[in-house]
This record gives sequence, C-alpha cells and structure tokens, in this order.
Amino acid sequence: MQHVRQPMSIAQIIAWILIRKSSAYLNEIADSIMLATLIHEQSPWVKWLAFLLAVGLLVILSPITPFTTEDGIPITLQSLLVVFLPILLGWRIGVASVVAYLIIGGLGAPVFSFGTYGWNRFTGSSGGFLLAFPIAGLLAGYAMEQFQHTKSLLIGALLLFAGQFIILGLGLFWYRAIIPVEESMLGSVQRLLPGMFVKTAFGGLALVLIKRLITTALKSRHL
Repeated sequence: MQHVRQPMSIAQIIAWILIRKSSAYLNEIADSIMLATLIHEQSPWVKWLAFLLAVGLLVILSPITPFTTEDGIPITLQSLLVVFLPILLGWRIGVASVVAYLIIGGLGAPVFSFGTYGWNRFTGSSGGFLLAFPIAGLLAGYAMEQFQHTKSLLIGALLLFAGQFIILGLGLFWYRAIIPVEESMLGSVQRLLPGMFVKTAFGGLALVLIKRLITTALKSRHL
C-alpha cells in the first residue's frame, strides 16, 4: 500500500522556517574568523594596539562595582573581562593584558574593585580572585584556540562560564582561608552562580555581536 505523505501543518511550516533561519544565522556568525586569528596575521603594531585597548578596557571597567554580597565579596565585570579578552583576542594578548592590568593596580593605580590598589591586595582576602585571573584567562583562551574550528559559539559561552567558575572557586577558597565564614563553600557558590550566569550571557552576546561586526567588515571589504 502506497504511503501518502501528509501535508505539513502551519505550525510545522513555521517551525521549519525558524530552524532554517536560525541555522543560517548561526552559520553566518560561526563562519566569521575569530578576532584572535585575524590579529595573529597582522603586523606587530596591530597586536600592540589590541593589547593596549584590552588593558584600557580592564582599567576603565574593572573598578566599577554594581553591588557586593552579604559577606563583602564584590560583584564586578573583572571576572568576565579577564576571561572574555583571552577568548576574543587569543590567550597570548589576552593574558598579557590581564597581567599588565594587575601590575598597574599593584603599582598604585585605583583599578581594582571599589577603586582599590596596591600589592597588599594580592595578600588580602581578595588575593585569590586576583591571582586566579591570569590562570583562568590562560586556560579559557588556550582552550578557545583549540576549539576555534568547531564553529560553535556555545564553546565560547561554556569557556566564559568555566573561566569565571575557576576564579570563583580559587577566590572563595583563599577568601575563606583568611576570613571565617559560617556559610558552606557550596552555599557560597550557589549564591554567586546567578550573577555568573548573567555575566556569561552578557559575554556570549558580546561575542556574537563582535563576530557579526567582523563578518560584515570582511564582506564589505571584498565587495
């Protein structure tokens, strides 16, 4: 008996169109080369410019502290930026900019959370967070370069979250070793996770927008 193919319903047609459109949209973004790859192919002065811009971004945005937790842990863009930049620019330029930022703060520029500064910040309660910055940036940036040919922005978002989680884990361990906290380690992590999810979503959106800008610029350049 010959099987008669049933016509698709309106809902199925709409779903099919949305899937095709979203797939084409993601492929368009994914096909855009990583900014790190483009920079790597440029002359040294372009790499220095990217480095200086990254340091400037860290210096300007990192001191901004929208709010703090009940036990005094500041919630800033620091933990996002120090992971985002190595993912975006490559681990070499990204980590170098993070290290430069830490040195600038250590030398006396008020670029840490709450506008603080000084080498004593590295031995105080927030020292674990600061020392974890280049570690997380290195791991996330290097991993992103290994996965850059997968054409998946999901990898970038996962690495953004993983990098921030590394900072959170090392920072909390250091913090709790200096300042006694009644709350369990797991409780502290669970309380800070929503903020990490928000920052990860923000960082992922920024990656999408930047890659779209790169794609548009490359297409217009070859017209």
